[in-house]
Amino acid sequence: MNPSYDEAEQVLKLPNSYFDRGYKKGLEEGEERLRKRFISNLLKKQLDLKLIAEVTGLSEDEIMKIKRQIEGEKP
Repeated sequence: MNPSYDEAEQVLKLPNSYFDRGYKKGLEEGEERLRKRFISNLLKKQLDLKLIAEVTGLSEDEIMKIKRQIEGEKP
């Protein structure tokens, strides 16, 4: 194969590669926001920390970390 053809092929794939990475990052950020909102709502309902951990699959320490982040975001 012609090396220049391979290079051109790689160049044509770049936009899709950047799009895929951006799309994945956007999904991850959206999921993180949704998880925080969900945990925040459970905490507002004063559910037991162990129950929240069981429902979300997170550890109690992770939930407390998110709780501190949420409390830090309030004006």
